[in-house]
Amino acid sequence: MMVHTVVTALAVAVVVFAIRFPSTSGNASTTVVPTYSLSGVTGGSQSQSFAYFRPGTSNQTRESVSALEARPDIRSVRATGAISPVSSFSSGVAAAAAASGEDGAGVKPLADILDPRQPFILYTAQPGDSPAGIAERYGITVRTLLDNNPTAGEVLLVGQQLVVPRRNGILYKVAFGETVDSIVAQYDNVTAAEVIDYRANAIADPANLNSGEFLLLPNATIKPPPPPPPPPEPDPVPAPGNPGGGATDGGGGPRSGGNGMFSYPLARWLRVSDPFGSNRGGGTYHTGIDLDLYGMRSTIYSACDGVVSRTEYVTYGYGYHVIVDCGGGFTTLYAHMSQINVSPGQQVSAGTALGVSGLTGYTTGEHLHFEIRINGAPVNPANYLNF
Repeated sequence: MMVHTVVTALAVAVVVFAIRFPSTSGNASTTVVPTYSLSGVTGGSQSQSFAYFRPGTSNQTRESVSALEARPDIRSVRATGAISPVSSFSSGVAAAAAASGEDGAGVKPLADILDPRQPFILYTAQPGDSPAGIAERYGITVRTLLDNNPTAGEVLLVGQQLVVPRRNGILYKVAFGETVDSIVAQYDNVTAAEVIDYRANAIADPANLNSGEFLLLPNATIKPPPPPPPPPEPDPVPAPGNPGGGATDGGGGPRSGGNGMFSYPLARWLRVSDPFGSNRGGGTYHTGIDLDLYGMRSTIYSACDGVVSRTEYVTYGYGYHVIVDCGGGFTTLYAHMSQINVSPGQQVSAGTALGVSGLTGYTTGEHLHFEIRINGAPVNPANYLNF
């Protein structure tokens, strides 16, 4: 009996010691995440086995925002106070945390809730959800939610994926060679110190960021559009149309015309289904122009000479999309593609085929979401092209 008591006491002591002094060596573990659709509201699905983003040498991502592996050095800072980075919740704390809306409460380690290792949550819309309700649940403003999900609106589809920052601000994906200072310069109402001091960003060197990681820019807002330029000259080419709803774009290149600075990103389209500036709710607006491609699987062309700065393969928001740096502070964005044919760093000319239109991301029908930005601020593409 005495031997049994001693053995039991030793076992309890080992467990207590392991909880109070957790090991911080080794790589962060990965967990299985849910299966996500590769094309937003339509298409097939593919399972992922990565719990977090895996930073790489380019901006090309995996299929979902939930597929990045945490850096091993982050694990060591998570044993804050008496909180173990590996111990899960007690049943009482788990229930309280689950009620707060934190995904994985009761399953993921306690420190990941109280001292998170990533500055966002990926949320899947449920029946009855609204942007206002989701924002209230996570303690952020509706504007923050919609600014970080630019293709969303006041009506959400069940199963739609939303990126939810843990605080008010903008979630930003780091490109190769970017620094905290260069990122902050693209937004209003945020300082470099605020970004560095936000613990979940885990910034070791503000001038040497990891390409592919996400940073939360606390309280940042998208810059307002600058004053419009003079209207473009009348286009000699008649407005495109497709009364028959053909299956292809029907051309070997983009529609002719343009203003010299930009050319058209498509050979033809049906109509402008959503103009720039339409109200999205919460003080946000549509930051691009949507060109309807119903029944037309179309090649998408670069609207300018420049360099491909991003190619993103994601299921939420813009879906598969490409950003081209046109120089002079101008960038163009092409969203909801089904196929991308270029790579980051590639030089392109106006008319270069970037990929193929599709239904990836948040879209209820095939279209091209096209943006022009000046120093990070969205401008109306119709100020430069006669859409």
